[in-house]
Amino acid sequence: QSRRFGGRDKLGALLGDKMLGLHAAETGATSPFRHKLVIGSPDHPCAAQWSDLGYRIIANEQAAMGQATSVRLAAASAIEAGAAALCIMLADMPFVTSDHIGRLMKAFETTDGTTILASSRNGLAMPPAIFPHRTLETLLALEGDAGARTLLEDAQLIAGDDPLLMDIDSEADLAQAHIMGPGVQ
Repeated sequence: QSRRFGGRDKLGALLGDKMLGLHAAETGATSPFRHKLVIGSPDHPCAAQWSDLGYRIIANEQAAMGQATSVRLAAASAIEAGAAALCIMLADMPFVTSDHIGRLMKAFETTDGTTILASSRNGLAMPPAIFPHRTLETLLALEGDAGARTLLEDAQLIAGDDPLLMDIDSEADLAQAHIMGPGVQ
């Protein structure tokens, strides 16, 4: 909804020479996920590039009802695909690296397949996160704007910090990201 971004479409805002909504998508595209989804608008300025990167775009007609609506769509798609797990990445986290996603995936592989894995900045659990198949039905029941935050309370944490786990919520965050530079990845 980009509420803290002054009403502008933050994913269409430039960070370096590309739109914010493409940085994390490019990282995800290099990861060995079987299915790649973007929950967003097929009419978004990033949509053509998301498709070129191998993503299927799923329109969220209920986005105004909170972030949980996007999580529910992703979980439903994962269930439909018979996925063993769902990795949720946020499009407004431009500095997440393929290495960090790989660390999450490696940690997930060492679990019994029932443990939620989450990134951690200063001890706070956050996306990117991997939700095992057993949690997907729970994701379908989420409501509001907290997304899957409550499920992350019991997650196994994989450490990261700024700028790796920086998210862009405001114009000030975008300005800070410009100072750090899009090449931080």
